[in-house]
Amino acid sequence: MRYEDAGVSLERANALVEWLKGKLKGGVGGFAAKVKVGRETLLLSTDGVGTKILLALDYYRRTGKTEVLRWIGQDLVAMVANDILADGGRTLYLLDYYATPRLEGDIARAVLEGVMGACRRIGAKLVGGETAELPGMLTGGTFDVAAFGVGVPLLRRRRKVKAGDVLVAFPSSGFHSNGFSLVRKVVADGGLDILKVYPEVGRRPLGEILLRPTRLYHRIGREMFLRYGAKRGAHITGGGLPENLPRALDGYGFRIDPERLPVPKVMRFIIKVGDIPEEEALRTFNMGVGFVFVVPRRRVPAVLQRFREAFVLGEVVDGRVLP
Repeated sequence: MRYEDAGVSLERANALVEWLKGKLKGGVGGFAAKVKVGRETLLLSTDGVGTKILLALDYYRRTGKTEVLRWIGQDLVAMVANDILADGGRTLYLLDYYATPRLEGDIARAVLEGVMGACRRIGAKLVGGETAELPGMLTGGTFDVAAFGVGVPLLRRRRKVKAGDVLVAFPSSGFHSNGFSLVRKVVADGGLDILKVYPEVGRRPLGEILLRPTRLYHRIGREMFLRYGAKRGAHITGGGLPENLPRALDGYGFRIDPERLPVPKVMRFIIKVGDIPEEEALRTFNMGVGFVFVVPRRRVPAVLQRFREAFVLGEVVDGRVLP
């Protein structure tokens, strides 16, 4: 099973980005957009959560657990704030957009509680947003969310990436917010029950494990940039490691060891049930890697001593090398 089978084409998305780059004459392709306002530099990012929402709604309607909807709120903040962090910034302000065919207060409140809680954790302020009822445009008892974030750089000057720098990775909490069209198809076609406990995955129902929210890497990132000399970061989202690592390397390539990928049990389970080819999984899922920092080699021992969950994923090289 491939992502295309679930109705999602990375090729079409990449083609649109390349077209946009030509129209805008640069400035597209990083994790956040950098703009100058007077003497100040701002980092801007916008994102959504995607079809993970449909899985969360299914689980909520079958169990009544609003927690999974609050997780969607954290997902939304994390997708924006982690991108700003990848370009060396901290998020100051966030605006949200909530669209639905018919407003259901309990659902909307749970999602927005998740947004506000995540904003508090990263030290950002939710300063506004838009709630839209769109009957006829959106159908069924669903909703969609998006957010726009404003941040500032943690450092005045950006350090230059060079060959020999080390890729230090931090684990994800699971699928985060990417690849869920494929995940949902595997669940449906494989006859899996999201309310059932599968021992090979964990002790919680499959749905709760699949819906674990995207990690917020703000605290780790602040230390990595300010204390341990990290040069760039890569937030591993759609496109996986092959498409997100290059965005952090200023034209350099990378070499990684696939044996070091901490693929979670639930991800291995979905890959096995869906008979997903290894190459397809690598470019669709994060494979257990949520965030990667480009670190000078001499600083790596100190980083690994400070963060016990951190591990060396690979290194920066002159030519791009994939596993």
